[in-house]
Amino acid sequence: MRRSWHKSLVCLWAAALMAAAIACGSSAAADAPIEIGRTIFVVNDVEGKMGDAEAKRVVLNENVLYEEDIITADQAETIMEFRDGSTFEVGPGAVVRIDSFVFNPEESVSRKTVSIGRGVFRYISGIAANEQDTRISTANGVLAIRGSVVAGIVDPEVPTFVYVGEGAAVFTNDAGSTDMQPGSAIAVPSRTTPLKPASAMPPAIAAQALQAIERRLPPRDVLRNRPPASDAWLRRAGAANLLPIAEQAQRLGTAAGRPLTSVSGPSPIARELGLLVEGHRRNLFDGAQATRTPEQENFIKQTARVVPNAPALIAQSTARAGALHQSARLAGTAVVIRGVAAAAPSPEVVSRVASAAVRADPAAAPIITQNAVERFQGPARDRIGAQLSKAAAEARGSQPPAPIPASAPSSRVAARPAAERAQPSRSAATEGTSGSRPGKPPAAIRPPPRRQAAARTPPPRRQAAARPPLKQAPRKQPVRDRRDEAR
Repeated sequence: MRRSWHKSLVCLWAAALMAAAIACGSSAAADAPIEIGRTIFVVNDVEGKMGDAEAKRVVLNENVLYEEDIITADQAETIMEFRDGSTFEVGPGAVVRIDSFVFNPEESVSRKTVSIGRGVFRYISGIAANEQDTRISTANGVLAIRGSVVAGIVDPEVPTFVYVGEGAAVFTNDAGSTDMQPGSAIAVPSRTTPLKPASAMPPAIAAQALQAIERRLPPRDVLRNRPPASDAWLRRAGAANLLPIAEQAQRLGTAAGRPLTSVSGPSPIARELGLLVEGHRRNLFDGAQATRTPEQENFIKQTARVVPNAPALIAQSTARAGALHQSARLAGTAVVIRGVAAAAPSPEVVSRVASAAVRADPAAAPIITQNAVERFQGPARDRIGAQLSKAAAEARGSQPPAPIPASAPSSRVAARPAAERAQPSRSAATEGTSGSRPGKPPAAIRPPPRRQAAARTPPPRRQAAARPPLKQAPRKQPVRDRRDEAR
């Protein structure tokens, strides 16, 4: 009896110890930094700072953490790629921080908030999601993005400038809000200033600001040719993306609400924005003023002479934004799907996530299928291709194309045009089905009979015209020898 009591006590003690260990492990996991992305471009001095800790140098393929201040020095640039495939670019003298981030491709939810205290920036969305909410917070207001490409300038010495290249957005401050469409721009002097509609922005002021942004951001080709992520990063990102949204939000907790790291020194960009600065001095961006004064009208005419081709420059920027988003969207989608396929425990999980991505963006189905099939290392990869083909067909409302086999190399799959990938495979066309003879394709997919060329009659040969007979020359009489005549 005593031995039994002692054994029970030991078991209880072990259970308590295990529970304490699990609790400690959970607490440590909760306190661990939350990875939300990586750096795909770094030029010169870029630092990351967590709270009151000392700043550390940021290098290429460095992890970007939740609530980490990213600071760029003079002549420094960086691009951050988030776990949802979106990117955030900043130029010299900038400071930004990610204040919230949750993303789950199976639930088709992506929410994030990026705070920027200073600098030029450009945001490009990644994989498509049915519920997408991206907010860029500045001292003068918040830009809520529903879609693709936005850029801007945040500087204490000039009004906050925001431009929408693709998609739609709403800028809100304490005085109200205004809608923005592709190709539109606004300037916001303060958080309490009523907003002017985007249609009131003089084209020359917007064009000059866009040129300054373009000079200070990384080259566009970097986004089209991103450095590959390591296998370890893909697995970590994929595992984090598979967590339910509610669990991700619980891990984030409540943001500390601390101010961004301050950057001292004169404005590095104000001298390049003469029209924006002068327009602010003339009170051109105050929405409380219903009509323009004669002085403001004369100034707008002067700006048109400074940048005479402003409408063409804005149209060019908008067209480039659309093309940039197209390529960046596919690159970001590939990163997300490869991460999920690397971390997923079964082909069913990969199929569910990838099918949700196909339904959200049917045009990206070939990229999604290719990366899901190639990256998953477990058995039954063919089932993933079949499921995604079915999901793509349901999204398009058409018949499913032949699934991409797991053994197909990526170069060949990517090189085949979409129209060719949608055709049934030759092996599928020769299999017997119910109601048809073995070895003969059913009527639904039977190839049409070849057209037989009509018998061609050779053209009649041309007969040569009758030629007149040749006149024969008179035969010459032989010359007789005089000696013969003498005889």
